[in-house]
Amino acid sequence: MDSTSIKKLDETVASRIAAGEVIERPVSAAKEMLENSIDARASDVKIALSQGGRASLVIEDNGCGIAWGDISLAVERHATSKISTLDDLEHVRTLGYRGEALASIAAVSRMELRSRRRDDDSGGVIKIEGGSVIYCSRVPCMPGTRVQVDDLFYNLPGRRKFLKSASSELKRIIQVVQDYAVARPGIRFRVSNDGKEMLDIGGVADTDELLASLWGQESRSVRAEARSAEGALVLWWNALPGSKRVSLTAFVNGRRVQDSTIRSALNATGASIFGEWIVMLDFRPEDVDVNVHPAKAEVRFRHQGAVFELVLRGAKKALLYGGGFSKETATLDFPHSPHETSPNSWENYIPETPETGRHTSAGAESASNILPGGTKDLFSDEEMGASRKYLGQTQGGYLVFDDPRGLCLLDAHAAHERILYEGIEDSFSGSRAASQLLLSPQELPSAVAAAVMRNRDELSKMGFAFRFPQDEGSDGTEPVMTSLPALRGLGRLSPLEILRSALKGIEEETDPSKRDREIWWRWARTACRDAIKLGRIVEREEALDLFDRLEKCRQPYSCPHGRPTTIFLAGEKLKSWFER
Repeated sequence: MDSTSIKKLDETVASRIAAGEVIERPVSAAKEMLENSIDARASDVKIALSQGGRASLVIEDNGCGIAWGDISLAVERHATSKISTLDDLEHVRTLGYRGEALASIAAVSRMELRSRRRDDDSGGVIKIEGGSVIYCSRVPCMPGTRVQVDDLFYNLPGRRKFLKSASSELKRIIQVVQDYAVARPGIRFRVSNDGKEMLDIGGVADTDELLASLWGQESRSVRAEARSAEGALVLWWNALPGSKRVSLTAFVNGRRVQDSTIRSALNATGASIFGEWIVMLDFRPEDVDVNVHPAKAEVRFRHQGAVFELVLRGAKKALLYGGGFSKETATLDFPHSPHETSPNSWENYIPETPETGRHTSAGAESASNILPGGTKDLFSDEEMGASRKYLGQTQGGYLVFDDPRGLCLLDAHAAHERILYEGIEDSFSGSRAASQLLLSPQELPSAVAAAVMRNRDELSKMGFAFRFPQDEGSDGTEPVMTSLPALRGLGRLSPLEILRSALKGIEEETDPSKRDREIWWRWARTACRDAIKLGRIVEREEALDLFDRLEKCRQPYSCPHGRPTTIFLAGEKLKSWFER
């Protein structure tokens, strides 16, 4: 036969191609089975992993279960209990509906499925290898469903070699579980890996309560709602000081999706949106096309413009309440605001690294032109400091000094930022840092505890110490932090803020040689929130001490973001201006 002629693929080849569209990695299998558990109205879901799901993945729930007569049908392609007609496809209310998940997983793994309905005397078990049934029988088992997936992609070595490390795959699965816990707070989700408990979340009254445990009670998260004729929106924004990223988790009718319209609406607010966003949209099922992507990760909206406007309104409300921008620039007319606070200039400022800082701003240019040579010689003479006089503050809050070399204007906020920044930089050597014992151990939110378990060794090298329920001698039921790095400049930050910054640095910087710098840079940016605010009344002794500490810095001329700290009007220049 001509090699270019058309022929029907073998069923084995076709099934593996179809499986590849749905199951890309362990997290794909976990997501499909989680959705099945949610659709089965489970209230308790357990996920047990081995090597982050690469070797084994077990999901067990207490849902409605599968009847013995349907066990063998459940693992066939396009077999489902969720839709039956074309009209049903236009009104999908469940997370699953395609009837491909179990068949796709079974085609690329060694899978065992056990299930029993609560009112039945016994259940059934079916074992499949590479899509072929090798065993099926009635068995006594607990009500609900248990699916075990071993050796994922054992028959597709090309796909298997592209899997990430066990820790990376584990991180993806934990993220999916956390996301669905946010959307279904009443369900308790538990995740363990290689016998160690990694996550226990959910089983609470509502999403607000769940996010309080996930983000921490002290988080400055904001909740906002919006409605239109087409649908309703609820969103949460957790502004993370010092963050350079936007994390968006979106749900449409309870389905976790990725959608460019939602992200575009956030970007259209005209404010700094750095931090974590949870966006939940509810529309009529007939106005949302879920049959777009094999993995059900995308949807299409009948009224896309309405979605954009709804998210934009809700996001602006959250940013207004949370300090993302001032009330005057929000361009929204609300009957009342729960938080009447002035905008925080630090939160609105987009952080810049020292390497890419704005060293060419107008202020910086003026300073470097006036300073002789732009060198640090200005701060090198101790006798100058002794004869320096503090004159007071301008109406704008800048400090004014009479110095033997001329008149000096000092930005107290920028100067204090530089002092705090270099203090942390000096304390963090990259080797094991000194630890500071906490007088009262800090309880960890669920999400933080899971991240700590993944990075426990690296955090230990930085000076953190933890006590977990499974540790020998532990008498608590929740994980706690017992020590943290003893670093100058971080005294006013909460222990949880310091830990969160370290975890963000570890997870975002994959190059170990650059990770230390990323972490202390995050700490320093976060600590800068506590710098003296411009305009605050500064006493004479405090002003002189601030100048003395600034002159001991390695880079005294600018804050960590590149803004100038001082402007000198040299004495000779003043004389020429006054024609002396």
